[in-house]
Amino acid sequence: MFVFKHEHIDYAVRSDSMEYMTITCDIKNSCKLNNREEVQIELINTLKEINRQYAHVIASPFIITLGDEWQGLMNVECNYNEIIAFIQARMPDITFYTGIGIGEVTISNFELTVNQLDGPSFHKARKAVKLAKQLDYSLVLIK
Repeated sequence: MFVFKHEHIDYAVRSDSMEYMTITCDIKNSCKLNNREEVQIELINTLKEINRQYAHVIASPFIITLGDEWQGLMNVECNYNEIIAFIQARMPDITFYTGIGIGEVTISNFELTVNQLDGPSFHKARKAVKLAKQLDYSLVLIK
């Protein structure tokens, strides 16, 4: 296990686990939002709170990666439903797609931000969120 700091929060990451869970979310119809700036501010604050409250299962903290899309890397044992429910409770008027990929991380320098990491876990999450959009599903998980 090794520990690192991000925004004054300690993260403990188990190095013996080769599989991780990448969670990628994207706001549905974000271009049609009238209050897009307010939503972005609330999203930033929500992600900061998730990173604090779930630091014990986060391998790489959640950040906004593209426009209205955000991503985080979790230890595979995390309860992703709890994290999704947390976001829904903080942002009840916003609906979003969630793609989850479970797999290895090949670039695993966890001092980098999540968007600088790579591997099958990320590829599966990207595929899952695209599939969620195509099928109009709230959640798709690919292992």
